[in-house]
Amino acid sequence: MHHRIGRSAFSLMMLLILTAQLNLGQIRAQEAQSSKKKFSVVGYYPWPVACHPVQVKDVSIGAKPPEVLTAQVTVVSFSAKPVTAVKLRWEVYRWDVAMKKRWSSCDGSPEAAETFLSGTTPLIQLGQLAQMETCNISTYPLFINSPATKTVFVEQPIIAWGEVKPLTFDGTRNTFKDDYAAVIYVSQIQFEDGTKWIGEIK
Repeated sequence: MHHRIGRSAFSLMMLLILTAQLNLGQIRAQEAQSSKKKFSVVGYYPWPVACHPVQVKDVSIGAKPPEVLTAQVTVVSFSAKPVTAVKLRWEVYRWDVAMKKRWSSCDGSPEAAETFLSGTTPLIQLGQLAQMETCNISTYPLFINSPATKTVFVEQPIIAWGEVKPLTFDGTRNTFKDDYAAVIYVSQIQFEDGTKWIGEIK
């Protein structure tokens, strides 16, 4: 009788230990998942006041092909003068800072913030972009078939994966050191009349 009780108690204890180990494994897996840092890409699009003549309306982020981080952006013109070319610039901030900057007014005071990485595209020829027209700027093939007035293909991705690798521990997409976000905006505009506009975000 005592032997059976002992065996039952031992079996129950082993079951409790295995259950505890399983639960601990699940908790650790959840903690690892929740602690995984992320990288986002957003466009600078203050609204309802469009304070830049051309603004980034949409941004894609992906891994196809693997060396591409951002293959496509869609810009919209608010300029009464036809636009013939633009340059895009991107700046990487801590995620919470980037979320503030993406909506910041052109009239606001610049807020001191650490810029981890940045880059600028070559001048991208758009042909002619009229007021309220949109243009997809993309590597080929089109990453997302977003509705737009026109599409322009570029040879290099807006942001290549290799450009943001320094923000990771081991060069892989799941090992970012912190939560980051890149803010993409139009930094230079060439107008049909030969004039030029240069701007930045605050």
